[in-house]
Amino acid sequence: MPERVKYKISWDESLTPCPHGMMATCFNCKIKKPTLVHVGAWIEKDCPYYGGIDEKAHEVICNYDPNGVKEYNSR
Repeated sequence: MPERVKYKISWDESLTPCPHGMMATCFNCKIKKPTLVHVGAWIEKDCPYYGGIDEKAHEVICNYDPNGVKEYNSR
């Protein structure tokens, strides 16, 4: 069942770390070491559990699977 995760933004940066500890790399933007994903950030939209976003409510729909992957490559 999808969960709704609230997030906070300051300027253009998300201040809310992923509650599940998802890590991501991004070879195109030269993030070579796994980095903690922040909810509501651009890199999260490539997360395999990302289900959508409600920008007005500052909420993300998350389909997290505890038995699934913990790290992914973005773009």
